[in-house]
Amino acid sequence: MIKKLLYFTLLLFNIAVLNAQTITGKVIHLNSNEPIEKAAIITNTKSGTTSDEFGTYTLNLNNVLTISISCLGYESKTITKNQLIKDNYIVNLQENVNQLDEFQLNLTKVSLDSLLVKTALNMKEHYLSSPVKQDVYAIENQNLDFKKLEFELNSSSLLSRKKRKLAEKELIQFANNLQNKKPAFGTEFKATILNKKFYSEERKKEVDSYQVEDIQGYKKIDIGNGVTLENISERLQNVVLKHLSSKNTYKVKSGLFKLKDSLSLAETARVTDSLAKDNTFSDYNQSYPLRNIKYRSVFFNSSPQKNFLDQKYYEHQLEENEILGTKKYYVVSFTPNKSKSKYSGTMYIDPTDFYIKKIKYKYAEGKRGQHLNLKFLLGIKFSENQHNATIYYEKNENNNIYTAYIKETKTNYAYIDRPIKFIENAKDRNKVKFNIKIEINISEDRETFVNNITDFDSDSFKKKSKEEIKEAYKKRTSYLTKEAYEASSWKNKVLINQYLTQYN
Repeated sequence: MIKKLLYFTLLLFNIAVLNAQTITGKVIHLNSNEPIEKAAIITNTKSGTTSDEFGTYTLNLNNVLTISISCLGYESKTITKNQLIKDNYIVNLQENVNQLDEFQLNLTKVSLDSLLVKTALNMKEHYLSSPVKQDVYAIENQNLDFKKLEFELNSSSLLSRKKRKLAEKELIQFANNLQNKKPAFGTEFKATILNKKFYSEERKKEVDSYQVEDIQGYKKIDIGNGVTLENISERLQNVVLKHLSSKNTYKVKSGLFKLKDSLSLAETARVTDSLAKDNTFSDYNQSYPLRNIKYRSVFFNSSPQKNFLDQKYYEHQLEENEILGTKKYYVVSFTPNKSKSKYSGTMYIDPTDFYIKKIKYKYAEGKRGQHLNLKFLLGIKFSENQHNATIYYEKNENNNIYTAYIKETKTNYAYIDRPIKFIENAKDRNKVKFNIKIEINISEDRETFVNNITDFDSDSFKKKSKEEIKEAYKKRTSYLTKEAYEASSWKNKVLINQYLTQYN
């Protein structure tokens, strides 16, 4: 009876241990039993912690199956939850004497695996979250190089012979101007932007919300009379609309796809004329550079194929250490290890805090971005052929990591061979049809610099309703005059140049 009771008691104890939520353990040297500090402990559920100066760690084992332990200068190991319990939560690590390309940075020896694990953990734990207030400077350029631009206007009951010839002449002139000028568009902006996270019921997660303050902008380049990739289709429509009846509205279709349901010359002319006269920009749209930073630089929280620290999707190699400014950094190169991973590049990792100081990446050889080839089915082809990025990270006074600078260059190719129909919204439903054939290379480059990171009274930043967001989109500010721009403290990338000087 006593044996049965003892067995039952031990069974209950084991069950209680197996179901414990949080445990405390220790990481020690295999031979000397000395405690190991700053060992990274990661579970299969992606939760994790590090050991303190006494080798002690605290870990939640809820739903955990395996635990991986790594530390600079030691061989990494992965054990099961049951094995950890059996060893009384004590983990022994052996010094790594056969490390990959190890080198000395006045610190300990480094192994590639532990460096990656530790960096991933640190970036996740210490990357700056909202609410935060920051100054943002952004410069953007877009160049359009038309390899082909052809229009063919078909006969129509909506156009007289005379008007048809006039429209054809204007379409040809429009095409020739674009091909000869190679439109270029460039802007610079300086703004203070508030950033705070709110829970989205629609997306079932927290999302960033932005509020733009104290904004200034300057239209630096404008070759082609304001022609951008986004407004070419509207300009083409206007060429045709001006020769149709201004009293009627028209449905616009491209093949099987409806583009607009009720388009009129009067409304189009009013909007075009208004924008041309006020020479303004949308305030809210200038939060895009900051939103882009969140998307591009927080890759360590992205899907595995976009996470350059993921050892399953990327192959890593420890390179020779390099100096940025006055400090040496670990350098890790990476190349795709799976078909879904596309980038190759280099990371510069701080040897004391194990955070990424700088990263450069681009499409690996034989890789490209978005690609769509429906040339023979729908007359559309698109390919993102080049995407290069350089990112710098900094730490604020609270030791939180933030993205300070990003530079991106992109090159896209597009081919469009589509019919465009204007169908009269009337009983007879008369129509006019013209074919458009475009082959174009689009190059874009953008630089964004963030500084003066401060806290703010986040209670004053309320979650906006859909109506308030629409109103925010409507707010517009006039571009600076050339004289005002020349007198500014941020003209000609001076803020970016000052920042980058320290790392040259």
